[in-house]
Amino acid sequence: MKEKLEMLLDELIFLKQQGVTSIYLQDSTLHAFKTTFNQLISSDHPESSAKIISTPISLPTSASSHIASHQPQIDLPEGDKEVQWNFLRDKVLNCSICNSHIKTGTKVVFGVGNLDADIFFCGEAPGADEEIQGKPFVGKAGQLLTKIIQAMGLRREDVYIGNIMNWRPEVPALFGNRPPTQEEMNFCLPYLKAQLTIVKPKVIVALGATAVNGLLGIDNKRRMGDIRGKWFEFQNVPLMVTFHPSYLLRNDTLYAKRQVWEDMLKVMEHLNFPISDKQRIFFQ
Repeated sequence: MKEKLEMLLDELIFLKQQGVTSIYLQDSTLHAFKTTFNQLISSDHPESSAKIISTPISLPTSASSHIASHQPQIDLPEGDKEVQWNFLRDKVLNCSICNSHIKTGTKVVFGVGNLDADIFFCGEAPGADEEIQGKPFVGKAGQLLTKIIQAMGLRREDVYIGNIMNWRPEVPALFGNRPPTQEEMNFCLPYLKAQLTIVKPKVIVALGATAVNGLLGIDNKRRMGDIRGKWFEFQNVPLMVTFHPSYLLRNDTLYAKRQVWEDMLKVMEHLNFPISDKQRIFFQ
């Protein structure tokens, strides 16, 4: 039951990111959801069950001004890419702001991959699996991303994978995810830019709306359906926008898979990668 509620919350967050401002629910549906949610909470915290639903839930804001006033300044040391990457990784993993936002037993998440990669895959924020292992894209969405990379004729070790955020955004509940705020993304952006400076990729692939917002800035008029598959630019590097792998997990259709694959074909063509006839007809 808990897993289903998590899936529901993730779907609502996804709809909000796509610009959906309202959905219709029958009174019976709302009542059933409230009853189920209270039963779930009461099984773990009986004393809280009566007020979970009735109390308005707001996202944490107390740290926003603190984050905004402490954007990191990064001066990469002299040396090769490995020296610079190790310096940056140590700086991120020991960042006091980053560490103040993680739960006990979890980790700050830093990018991984080939420091000479042509492709830099940029995701949004760590999830439950990522904050435990301290690595990006290691959950179900990460497994799917690995399959996409393999379909391109590459290995995960051939690319670089990072996130807009270095920690999993806190939620005022026992479970669930939320998109990072603009302040949170702005704080972590210098760390991402420094990784790009070190790797010097030929293409950035922005995975999902949050990654796009973090890289290009929030635009309430922008819709993933309109910009997916189009080229932009960030830090003078060509930027391809596509859906996040989690979108494909929620929309397991040939049409959705083909959309993402067409975006990857554009990336491969831009990089002059060999593309076989078999690759061209994937998911048709």
